[in-house]
Amino acid sequence: MSQLLVIALIVVVAIVLIAIAVVIARKVGQTRLRPLPDESRDRYARMWPSIEARFIEEPGAAVQEADKVVVMILSERGANLTDGQRMPEDLRKARSATRGDQGRRDTEAMRRAMVSYKAIVDAAVGSSRIAPEARQREMAS
Repeated sequence: MSQLLVIALIVVVAIVLIAIAVVIARKVGQTRLRPLPDESRDRYARMWPSIEARFIEEPGAAVQEADKVVVMILSERGANLTDGQRMPEDLRKARSATRGDQGRRDTEAMRRAMVSYKAIVDAAVGSSRIAPEARQREMAS
């Protein structure tokens, strides 16, 4: 009976060690984004309202510009943009929304992409830095 108890204990310890290794591997795979310097935050906060405003007249161009700005932000924050698995979720969602319209330039798909891009900008810059008139306009939409 004691041999069976020792074997069961060894199995339990092995399972716990494997679980710990899996958790550690997942955490190591996640990219921790560093905060932007204040001057970068201010620059992106000034850029974003004009990109959003451009969406009304030229949604396709605004989405392309938003993607470029978000890539610049994420690069500056140290995100892994080469590995699709480790790419930030909001960027993946934005890009899949624009790919999902299969070239039709579906305004709803582009709107979903802009919402995802905005989430990235807000996380990096903070919505309090974006110009007050842009926030008021956003509330009306």
